[in-house]
Amino acid sequence: MNPNVDIQRIAERYFNYSVRLGDGAVCYARQGLRSMAECLHDAATAFGQSFRDVEISYEGYPLGCYSVPTLEHDTLLLADKLNARLALRCAV
Repeated sequence: MNPNVDIQRIAERYFNYSVRLGDGAVCYARQGLRSMAECLHDAATAFGQSFRDVEISYEGYPLGCYSVPTLEHDTLLLADKLNARLALRCAV
């Protein structure tokens, strides 16, 4: 089972994220990051080599499964992709 990274937007340019494992308990959290991209990169750094893939969600809404190297090295592209998915969700 992959860990879940859930990103929450608290205010403009103020994001938090938490990491949950199989039982749903929060095992890691960071606050006060400036963007979704910063949350993704910080999570990838925290995971290191411990996990290959992670589930990403935004305020509880699932956005898919991505590799840790994608979070770390293609951060801006992935953040743009996830923001586009969220925009489509809001448009419906």
